[in-house]
Amino acid sequence: MRFIIDNAKLRKKNRANLKKNSIDADAPLDGKILIMLFEKPSTRTRISFDLAVKQLGGKSLILNPDEIHYGIGNESLHDTAKILSQYADIVMLRTDAHKKVEDFSKYLSIPIINGLTDLSHPCQIMSDIMTFEELKGPIKNKKIAYLGDGNNVVYSLIEASVQFDFELRIACPKNCEPNKNILKWAEKNNANISVVKDPLKAANS
Repeated sequence: MRFIIDNAKLRKKNRANLKKNSIDADAPLDGKILIMLFEKPSTRTRISFDLAVKQLGGKSLILNPDEIHYGIGNESLHDTAKILSQYADIVMLRTDAHKKVEDFSKYLSIPIINGLTDLSHPCQIMSDIMTFEELKGPIKNKKIAYLGDGNNVVYSLIEASVQFDFELRIACPKNCEPNKNILKWAEKNNANISVVKDPLKAANS
């Protein structure tokens, strides 16, 4: 993840004077095809993925799960995954159930990107970390406050706090705390996390 973020920073810098439809000089995705499946509505994810692939020299194809044999009818999820693996180089899935990403990945012979699930939103957090570091420097050992309910964003933020070694302070209303299993995972992995009710307590240094 660190390599991806650092590489994105460099590419953003190198693209400063390029047009939006210009392709990066090294075109790392030349000849590659990304297939995107959206079960949930999307604006930023859809646009950013589509443009990014084109800027890296690849092509993208957006499929509506309701318009293809997506594990329904006479074709199983395994069948769909096999077909996509033959036509594409990578798949991005945005879905309402994390298990769908896990199940789909078992049958694909190509990589899959988690575009969002009910349990995680990794691409969002990677972009957040990149923005933070552009403005505030390395996130390692920094104190980050999250104010809101326990949702997919904070779950990925919890995982990122372990990966990037920063302190995470979470303020959630009563009965809206993060998933207990995810908090147990964080504790097991020595995450520096606190969960409180008072947003001021979380935000104050």
